[in-house]
Amino acid sequence: MIRDKEDSSATGVNGNQHDEGINGAGAAYVFVRSGTNWSQQAYLKASNTGRHNWFGYAVAISGDTVVVGALGEGSNATGINGNQNNNTATDAGAVYVFVRSGTNWSQQAYLKASNTGAGEEFGSAVAISGDTLAVGAWAEDSNATGANGNQNSNSASNSGAAYVFVLAAARTWGETGGLKMLQSGRFA
Repeated sequence: MIRDKEDSSATGVNGNQHDEGINGAGAAYVFVRSGTNWSQQAYLKASNTGRHNWFGYAVAISGDTVVVGALGEGSNATGINGNQNNNTATDAGAVYVFVRSGTNWSQQAYLKASNTGAGEEFGSAVAISGDTLAVGAWAEDSNATGANGNQNSNSASNSGAAYVFVLAAARTWGETGGLKMLQSGRFA
């Protein structure tokens, strides 16, 4: 279950759900079923909770992994586990990967586009299957086409892109490249 307009200033896993200190921060809640009963197992927040980050805008689950998009996150970091503290790229977006061991959840990765840009809303869509993760950035601006094109030409405003990450044997995420939507409306 997601609640992208949740306002707690908590960070990480199972923080204070009731403080209401940051407007629009967002949260994700993990519920598990035992028989016919459901109970909350985890309360997930960004590791860099911020105003109007909309953490929880997009959520995907595969096995013991939950992926949460925060399309309003504003760090100018790029790639995997970069500096979360420089908020000079408003609405660049970010994705957070959480994993479960037993009943305990922890953040495994903080993902950003390889070409982070303000207003691109990386994390507006997420999908995961096993060790492969796809992240959408509906407002990405490069004029690249197909797979792994030139991401640095921002002449196609709001054309969008998808980024693919794969979990390596060392249990670390790596980006395999970006995909641009072709004219047919399908990903290459």
